Amino acid sequence: MNDPALVPGAGGAEEAAIEHGPSLLVRLSALIRTGRTYDVTNQAFQKQLTDCVAVFQRILAEEDEIALVAVADYFYLNGVRIKAQASLLAVYHALMAEFESRSLGGVRVLQGVSPAEFERFFQLFLAADDPAMAENLVEAVATASIEHIVPIAALELKDDDVSATLEEQQQTPAAERGRAKRMFWRAVLGTKKIVVRTMQTGRPDLRHAKRLVQPIVDGIMRHEYSIVGLTALKDHDEYTYAHCVNVSILSVSMGQALGLPRQALADLGVAGLMHDVGKIAVPGEVLRKPAALSAEEWITIRRHPIEGVKTMMRMPGLTGLMVDTMRVCLEHHMNFDRTGYPDVEREWGQATMSRIVAVADCFDAMTAHRVYHKRPRTAFEGLQYLFGPSRVAFDPAVLWALARTTGLYPPGSVLTTEEGWMVLAISPNPNDLRRPHCRVLVRPDGTAPSEDAPEFWDPMPADQTVVRVLRPEEHSHKTSELLAA
Repeated sequence: MNDPALVPGAGGAEEAAIEHGPSLLVRLSALIRTGRTYDVTNQAFQKQLTDCVAVFQRILAEEDEIALVAVADYFYLNGVRIKAQASLLAVYHALMAEFESRSLGGVRVLQGVSPAEFERFFQLFLAADDPAMAENLVEAVATASIEHIVPIAALELKDDDVSATLEEQQQTPAAERGRAKRMFWRAVLGTKKIVVRTMQTGRPDLRHAKRLVQPIVDGIMRHEYSIVGLTALKDHDEYTYAHCVNVSILSVSMGQALGLPRQALADLGVAGLMHDVGKIAVPGEVLRKPAALSAEEWITIRRHPIEGVKTMMRMPGLTGLMVDTMRVCLEHHMNFDRTGYPDVEREWGQATMSRIVAVADCFDAMTAHRVYHKRPRTAFEGLQYLFGPSRVAFDPAVLWALARTTGLYPPGSVLTTEEGWMVLAISPNPNDLRRPHCRVLVRPDGTAPSEDAPEFWDPMPADQTVVRVLRPEEHSHKTSELLAA
């Protein structure tokens, strides 16, 4: 395969990728979601189909054909990467998962395509949600009189023209970051399914939760900490579910720092993932309220630990994992100094897992966006807060484990060095908490690396010394987009 339209970086379609790429992914994702609920003949699906086709036709008015390709965690439109903006992250990775589940490397759309062909193609695409049919998607399209839409099997993209971009099997920092992104977003999207299913059935699916957590445990046991860096992503549409994943990741990493064995880490990860399950009993308008909560609303919120236990008790049988998860649901707001909630009259010892999840939950929540705050705390400010006067509320051993997990300069921190470099901390370095893995923002001479050729420190060199951590007001860099890139 030597077609330049399928090779990342080739061709001259940068304007089309910038102008139409994001809307194309959004429309495709919306069409697939609608197709899971409605038949292709339904008016709702037809409306989404019309909107999606319109985007394709706008691109075809400017280009000879369209090649939308998924390679090494990125989508490319006619050879130009579609940037994963923070607001687009959930759509980007959900669509990537749809392609992967069908072993689909991409799709070509040729001049002359008709709305009828689009409808037939998406009917086959949706049917390929069944693994047995996914294997035959390319052949099914070829035999369905669809001449102007050509699916590309993933294997077709693995020849010499593209292999340089595929770092799946390489033990490099870039390959680790790629694995971390896939692992993180699969966990976020999987958590969303668990929450929605729990709301429908009243019973959480711990087996699914265990499947989501296992890769996280395996990665951290291999000392791959890039996934910890992704917990710094906060301003995206799926943060409600990402918070659960963030707490799970941070908890597992802290548990490892504390010396917990693998099975305990796996159970801790599940408990962290499910710690807020009781919030499904809290009215959505209270959870999403943009202003400060009233006294009555706080009472409702403060019941979610008890509601979490009640939800867990609806599961059949009783296992050690269920008991651990129930305790974490109940105790993750019971502070180490007994200042939290729910309040209990008798002496109560907070379980080890609950102490870990409590710190992870507080750290992640305080660094998240709240509409009624001017801006959230940065991760560095959050670490300072937890190690300041509020440290008495938490187990000191767990706070130490948090510092081991995030480093002294947590992911998302913008740093300046003695020699004049400005860098973004992207993941911790457990071998030296002062020297995280970084992305270079500005060199000492004032120049900046291009977006297409970023520069990384893996980790910060020993001859560099951090002199300042910048506040968001002191720089103009979009840290979320850089972390997601």
